[in-house]
Amino acid sequence: MVEYELFYLVGESKDADLARVNEVVEQIVTTSGGVFLEPRTEEKRKLAYKVKNETRGTYIARRFTLPDKDERDASGREEEAHPLTVINNALQLSQDVLRFLIISAKELPELKAIPRVERSKTEAKSGRYEKRGAVRLMPQAPVAPKETAAPVSDERIDEQLKEKLDI
Repeated sequence: MVEYELFYLVGESKDADLARVNEVVEQIVTTSGGVFLEPRTEEKRKLAYKVKNETRGTYIARRFTLPDKDERDASGREEEAHPLTVINNALQLSQDVLRFLIISAKELPELKAIPRVERSKTEAKSGRYEKRGAVRLMPQAPVAPKETAAPVSDERIDEQLKEKLDI
């Protein structure tokens, strides 16, 4: 068995039908021979950019296994397309899933929710960022005390030049 991770996005307008969308996605994977594993993560977030006129959505990540080539050949079913191709095509045709990604979970860390702290808009604006155009004072470097040097006479300067130039 090969383990994969399916990460998909459902728009905020489909929040009422989220259970149905999850069942449809699960049915697509299971009809292709996939078996879902636990756990499952689900998180509502604002999108970085509009996707099909949606600005917020629910991200869902799930892991599943598919039989590898040897197991598929041993089952006796002769399928023309790889199960991932079938799943990919079905999810692309789905009107409920805005975006999705299927990757091999071989080298991925365990699937768990990332703890997030929601802040209000006023809290996010205050304190963390400075206003545009605000002048920030640069920190001053420590200043070493100046040494007071004794005044040097012209004769002393001439002597030093003769020593340096070997005249």
